[in-house]
Amino acid sequence: MKSSLRVATVAGIDIKLHFSFVLVLGLGAWPWLVWGARGALFGAGMALAIFACIALHELGHSLVARLYGIPVTDITLTPIGGVAILRDRPKTPTQELLIALAGPAVNVVLAALFAGVGLLLEGPGGLEAAGRTLMREAPQAEHIWVLLVSANVMLAAFNMLPALPMDGGRVLRATLSYVFEPERATRIAAVVARVVAALFIAVWALVPNMSPMLPLIALVVFFGAGAEVREAKVNRVLSMIRAGDVATPYAPRFEPGTTLGQALQTLMVSPLPVFAVELGGRLVGVVRREDVLQAAMSKGAWGFVSAVMVREVPTVDPFDTLDDARSKMQRGEVRAAAVMRGGVFLGVITELELAQAMEVAEQLKSVQRRDSLGREVP
Repeated sequence: MKSSLRVATVAGIDIKLHFSFVLVLGLGAWPWLVWGARGALFGAGMALAIFACIALHELGHSLVARLYGIPVTDITLTPIGGVAILRDRPKTPTQELLIALAGPAVNVVLAALFAGVGLLLEGPGGLEAAGRTLMREAPQAEHIWVLLVSANVMLAAFNMLPALPMDGGRVLRATLSYVFEPERATRIAAVVARVVAALFIAVWALVPNMSPMLPLIALVVFFGAGAEVREAKVNRVLSMIRAGDVATPYAPRFEPGTTLGQALQTLMVSPLPVFAVELGGRLVGVVRREDVLQAAMSKGAWGFVSAVMVREVPTVDPFDTLDDARSKMQRGEVRAAAVMRGGVFLGVITELELAQAMEVAEQLKSVQRRDSLGREVP
């Protein structure tokens, strides 16, 4: 069951609403219910307008990412904000810095734009009066500009707090990466993020009438920072291993004419998530385990592997790192990369090989930390 609904496509990027987004309408309408149905509709409408600004914020990130060749899957809006799904990570601190700054920059521009329109329509005195009467009188047209300006200023300021995985945290990490290696920069930024998360909880507990969303955001920041540290560690380990070291030429392979029944027999003895498909010794595609299973259930055992084969497969050289392979796998239609040397197919790297490489690296690290008596070495 899908958890989100596509509502628009901008510059080829799908914008989706998470099923929990309906809460936004209620949260927006609630403060204005004192003015009846008109107030509730005004509040819900303003909530939608503000989340449209959030979508533009995420589009800012996405379009700058695409300038650097990073594919963007979609943008999903939830009650606590939006997230753009990038299919790769920035390769340099400068790329991460500019991608992170793009979102808040959009909000600054929007705040200036709405302020200009408000001044044009209402004049300085009108906007000032609207600011004084906001939430004290029934909603009026002039309140729209005050709310849109203040919301975009708050979005820009809030997102620039130095807390991973928020924009400010990414700016901090990118800046630190000019001095430290990436994993250490991430660890420092994660410590700062967790301090900020603790402050969020403290403010929520001590200040009356604080938004109940603040502790939820604090949890997202706290655990998100940990996820960023783990990701940085994975990147470091995989950058030390060559693709040719893990691609085995002995993995099971299919031909386009292999029946689904024959493929199922292989699936029962092999844990691989992706299998190579060859014709005359030449790689012609790959097939995913789940696609074989689904096709077998719908078409029976006499269908062919060619019907569910993915023909476009990213390729890497044996001397490329697993980090390079993982990057290409994330960009491709299927999470696999073919290892090729001089046009010769050497094997397929899947997520299973990446996981095994990480496991071996952890075991070796544990062994290296012990002396000859088996004691932990600091």
